[in-house]
Amino acid sequence: MSGTVADSPIDLLLSDAEARMPVLERGLPESTLTAATAPAEPRGAGSLFLDAPDRDPNLLDLQRWGVIAPEGPVGDLLLGAIAGLIEHRRAEQGTKPRIYRVPPGQDSAAAIRWRDEVLRAERVPEHERPRYLLLLGELTQVSLELQQTLAHGCFVGRLALDDEAAYGAYADKVIGWERSARELPRALYYTAQDGTAAISAGYRHLIQPCVEMAERWRGAGKLELAEAVTVPYADDGPGALIEAAGSREASVLLSLSHGLGAPRRGWRSAEQQRRTQGALCLGLDGEPLSAESLGSAPFLPGGVWLMIACFGAGTPGDSAYLPWLQALAASGGEGRAAAEVLRSLPRAGEPPFLAALPQAALANPKGPLAVIGHVDLAWSFAFMDGGRGSRASRIFGAMRALLSGSRAGVALDSLMQAYREANDDLSSGYQLQREAAARGQAYAGDARKVAQLWMRRNDLRGYLLLGDPAAHLPLARARARLGEPGMPSVLIDLRDPQRAALLGRRAAAKDGADDAVPKDRQAGGGDAADMSVSRDRSSVVDEAVSRDRSVAVDEAVSRDRSVVAADGPVSRDRSVIAADGPVSRDRSVVAEEVDVSRDRPVEAPRGQQAGGGGVAREGHAVAVSAGGRPAAVSGGAASGGPVAVGGGARGSVEADAARRRERAVLALLRGAEAPQAIAAGCGVTLDDLFEWLERYREGGRRELDG
Repeated sequence: MSGTVADSPIDLLLSDAEARMPVLERGLPESTLTAATAPAEPRGAGSLFLDAPDRDPNLLDLQRWGVIAPEGPVGDLLLGAIAGLIEHRRAEQGTKPRIYRVPPGQDSAAAIRWRDEVLRAERVPEHERPRYLLLLGELTQVSLELQQTLAHGCFVGRLALDDEAAYGAYADKVIGWERSARELPRALYYTAQDGTAAISAGYRHLIQPCVEMAERWRGAGKLELAEAVTVPYADDGPGALIEAAGSREASVLLSLSHGLGAPRRGWRSAEQQRRTQGALCLGLDGEPLSAESLGSAPFLPGGVWLMIACFGAGTPGDSAYLPWLQALAASGGEGRAAAEVLRSLPRAGEPPFLAALPQAALANPKGPLAVIGHVDLAWSFAFMDGGRGSRASRIFGAMRALLSGSRAGVALDSLMQAYREANDDLSSGYQLQREAAARGQAYAGDARKVAQLWMRRNDLRGYLLLGDPAAHLPLARARARLGEPGMPSVLIDLRDPQRAALLGRRAAAKDGADDAVPKDRQAGGGDAADMSVSRDRSSVVDEAVSRDRSVAVDEAVSRDRSVVAADGPVSRDRSVIAADGPVSRDRSVVAEEVDVSRDRPVEAPRGQQAGGGGVAREGHAVAVSAGGRPAAVSGGAASGGPVAVGGGARGSVEADAARRRERAVLALLRGAEAPQAIAAGCGVTLDDLFEWLERYREGGRRELDG
């Protein structure tokens, strides 16, 4: 009929665990979204926020990392099991991670209260609030609602394994891989081509577009890959997939399949359900990919798995789709199909649980570092719009972030960004409906569009991260970008005066200590609550040093008379920056970064002017050492890579402009010296240096040739 809206199918990635057939072979008509009771406003809709948008999300010394553990003895055991990982992250961010303890069973309201009153408490300075949060324990110990609430504005992952030994093995695996390096990553794609409508649609609208987008990015020089592999489907079981994923290359796997749900006759026991639900169905005759079939075989060692399947990450205690499916089942029409889906949803009082497959993969010493999967019914709304057009870029964004060396929590957040957009659009739709009702008028908008937004919002919200959110592929460029334990980060754009202060390694300075730090006391740390940094690391002065020893920056330096301290509050009545800048790992000289106005001389810090100062013109900048002398440009660089270039001619190598650009950018990435010192040493402006950095980020080393 002319003017009738096409009734596209809604595809669900769920199979019967015994019959190995899709629960919804033909999907559900889109009209079912409005045939039953209209979806209610989403829970927690008003709880969105996003922190630190002006900071590089991958840098732990800027974003901080913390742990949330269950209350009581169980939490104590779990914290002890990952003590090595906690120490590793402490060294990486330069301060003791915050540890939080929470009660079990927090619902959405309790989770929001905990976030606002504990994590975001006003008494805790903003820069001390961790954005990376690792939750320890099962969903019955630390609730799913808390994880989903925090994922709105933090990088959140969960680790839930069988015993303390498995937790310890996972921690060792993460630390070991982060101390190794691979040059380029692999992209792996796998589709369980079982001929079903949902998988066929997913292959066309998700897998193929992701392969094509990766090739376009690769061809444009914006994504570097060792190779891209589409793993062939074999209907005799998971052997081909396990073999392809067994390489020790740094790999990201994107898999598409049905997840196993309840058989028609129901589960024989709760144990069988926990062992089987969420395993990957690989066809009618093939053995599923389960925790048992995976075993101890190498599977994505040092990699990350993006798993698209129902219940791939776990099963909630309260499905977001339960009220709608119950209403649909009671309404006739598609009620029988809805009842088939309801079999796999938890009944009242049944506890939530994480899927056995990703838990086994994470516990495997030769397995992945993180898994992103679905914790509810997985529909096609996450990568399609209204059952029609492809939106594969939502999934590809997460995959590209991982392949570029970003942390797993940043990759998940690219999906959460799509969730936040859908949630915002949905809230606007509900607001228009309420306003129409208040005026006694019928809603003039498209009710089906609102229902589609409700489905998209819940489908995207169902994805969560298992594993440490700070984990990342062991790529050489990731180590150069993120730094290593004891090495400061410098990836802050100095062209913005409000972000001019660089974050170096924070160190505790005892009251009454001399300005010169004795060599036998070169141990860094945070404030009184922080762990001390080991003695072999370079020492810097914490912002907590008493005011009479603070290093003042001349007011002429900053255009707006305020220099933002990198890791502490700024004095309200004067422009004070802690001498907390990046330092070379092999010396104890504390470099103070000073942003210099054009054509203005730089005065040495007060109290040190006798030592001499530097003069920078035409937008250049200098680094002034603690003694008032221009800081030397160190040759220290991680992994034996290129070093910063000093001033003056240094032979034929320095005549190679491309080589000079490459050295400068890699020195900046590795953080061995202040950006001003690198720029001054190369005889360029900071604008030029950061332009080279942006070109390198976009296209790699080849972009520095011209």
